[in-house]
Amino acid sequence: MIWAIINFLILLAILNKFLYKPLLTTMDNRMEQIKKDLYSAELAKKEAREIREEYTKQMEQAKAEAQQIIEKATKIGEETRENLINEAREETTKMTEKAREMIRLEKEEALNQLRDEVSTLVVMAAGKVIEKTIDQEAHEKLIREFIEEAGDAS
Repeated sequence: MIWAIINFLILLAILNKFLYKPLLTTMDNRMEQIKKDLYSAELAKKEAREIREEYTKQMEQAKAEAQQIIEKATKIGEETRENLINEAREETTKMTEKAREMIRLEKEEALNQLRDEVSTLVVMAAGKVIEKTIDQEAHEKLIREFIEEAGDAS
């Protein structure tokens, strides 16, 4: 029985030296590698999170810039539209004023021509009145002639 205990102790010493120590060393190395891998994975996860946050921030900035560009373009478009409308109104006003002025001048010219014709007809009628002694019948005839001549002249 002592030999069995001695054999058992020798077996334990041999197993300890050749099996347990290398096995424990391998397990420690494996544990260390797992820790390194977990640490690397954590770093990669953190880096991915930072990249995602940076990407999100850049996307938000891009959206904000795009919105500003859209707003600016809309504002410029509105200003351009307003300017065109105002220019068209001004042009319409100028054209209307010009047309009114032309109408006024043509009206004045027509009135002047009418005055000239009427005064000529009046002078002619007065001359005829003076040339004739007028009785009622001649007076009515003279008025009819005057009206006919005035109608023909216009």
